[in-house]
Amino acid sequence: MSVLHKSSLWDYWSSRPIIHTPYAASVGMSRDRFFAILTMFHLNNNDAKAARGQPGYNSLFKIRPVTDTLITKFQDVYTPEEQLTIDEAICPFRGRIFFHVYIKGKPHKYGIKLFELCEAKSGYVYNMDVYTGAHPTNSEHNTVFSVVDRLCNKIKGKGHCVFMDRLFSSPKIFVHLWGCKTKAVGTVCQTEKKCLNRNFLKN
Repeated sequence: MSVLHKSSLWDYWSSRPIIHTPYAASVGMSRDRFFAILTMFHLNNNDAKAARGQPGYNSLFKIRPVTDTLITKFQDVYTPEEQLTIDEAICPFRGRIFFHVYIKGKPHKYGIKLFELCEAKSGYVYNMDVYTGAHPTNSEHNTVFSVVDRLCNKIKGKGHCVFMDRLFSSPKIFVHLWGCKTKAVGTVCQTEKKCLNRNFLKN
């Protein structure tokens, strides 16, 4: 399904000549069997899920094993080059979740927002963080400083240079990364007070 995209899951078992693909049925997976498994498919133990508003609640609980495994593998199998970049991305989604967002300038405007640390040359995703709305217990969790610090945690002290736009760049972040032996480059807006810090610019 990742190689051959169709408009509906049902179409992979369609016998209509114009969209017929014999592979799914040929491997012994009938349409009804596939949907029966899909209906009951879980990636985590729902009995261990904390209710919203309770200690230990995690908006991504049902898929957390997958996201954690992906990020771990991204970092284990590849060492990125010196230049990295941090930016927002959006995973297209119009389902019913409370943390879906609307970002006007993106090709897909509605979906789940991701913060990504990528290799500048290849676009390889080295780390990512899913935005799930306001944190119930930590008001600093979704600040720009916290997001950048989490994304760069694995590259600190390794001589990388991180590029970012004005949404993420600030003197506080640059000073912090420099203290972690990580360089940073970012665009600034001269009308913002944080970018007119003469002491920072002088240093």
